[in-house]
Amino acid sequence: MKFAVGDIITVEESEYRIIGRITFMNQADNCYWDEYRMRSTSGQGEAWLSIDETFKEYSISWMTNISTEPYGFNLVDSGRAVVVSRMGDVDVDSGEYVNFFEYEDSTEEKIFSKEVWCDGPEYSQGYYLDEDEILFQRSEPHSIGNFSGGTVSKKVGGAIAVCIILAIVLVVGIPLVSLLAGVLFPTSIESHLNDSSSYTFETSITGSDQEQDKANVYSSGFANVDATAKDIIKAIDGKTSYVQQNTEDSDNSIAILTDNEYCLIYQSQDNEQILVQVSGRKYAYSTDNEIYHGTTHTRRYYRRFYRTLGYTSDTSRYSGTTSGYSSYSDSDISYDSGNSYHTYSNSIRQSSVRTRRSSGGGISSGK
Repeated sequence: MKFAVGDIITVEESEYRIIGRITFMNQADNCYWDEYRMRSTSGQGEAWLSIDETFKEYSISWMTNISTEPYGFNLVDSGRAVVVSRMGDVDVDSGEYVNFFEYEDSTEEKIFSKEVWCDGPEYSQGYYLDEDEILFQRSEPHSIGNFSGGTVSKKVGGAIAVCIILAIVLVVGIPLVSLLAGVLFPTSIESHLNDSSSYTFETSITGSDQEQDKANVYSSGFANVDATAKDIIKAIDGKTSYVQQNTEDSDNSIAILTDNEYCLIYQSQDNEQILVQVSGRKYAYSTDNEIYHGTTHTRRYYRRFYRTLGYTSDTSRYSGTTSGYSSYSDSDISYDSGNSYHTYSNSIRQSSVRTRRSSGGGISSGK
């Protein structure tokens, strides 16, 4: 069960919009779970949804000012986790650490959680859910805006970096940095294309003069776009934000959007090559450059996919950057979160998760 920012879901028949997602890894066993920040569509405030597919554990919780566990609650789990990815309106950075403590009441249904972040503790209360109480309804990526209100920490990026660096240098020493690289900097699409013998570098496309960002283009050694896309999805452990194949205009290109990258797999206009163009999301936001050796339909899909699914959230992310969409007037795409590549991503992501303690890590309020 995986949701994207902009998805509308129901939890116990109450409707929520997903406005942020954090993926955690438990340091005790290197396993993952997700926390979703949700805004009620009826205007009744915010909640956090925790989804642990390994042990099929689900919970909903709300931030609280209570700083000690309620009477009759017992500590059932504690540990340390790292943020491995984030998207949408959440106030954390990838690589940030949190110490967590989870308490349950005597019925093992109600929960109280304490999280100690670099800039202080946070607390939440909630209860466990059954899987069938969480239902996907529809996707509304353009409904995502700059949400105000709600209870969210006011973490500053610079303070996060200082905390992490001090922890590494002063506590465990510089040599451990290399050991943490796989956690802090998971495999990117760009690094996979650059390192794999299945891909050959073709060219770079420079972005706007103002930003000097660029997109790199590789030719694929795989037979078609399907095999190429699945190889890339597998290489990044299924950590896609959105992925879908074009079903319009007789074009079969496949777009992949992650937290930090935008990638398009497509057939060259002469039908001689399978090409992969990859860039940071900032390049996609700031430029209106053409796709390298792509058809008109491929170029159109590249722009429409990002405009529909990435542009709105990146507007605040790159607020100081000139947008490449100032004169854009094309229609949105229709995104199906049940499409075959989204499903494939989920299966790859889950297969990479090894068994974690049954309590699931204890995080339930997020940031």
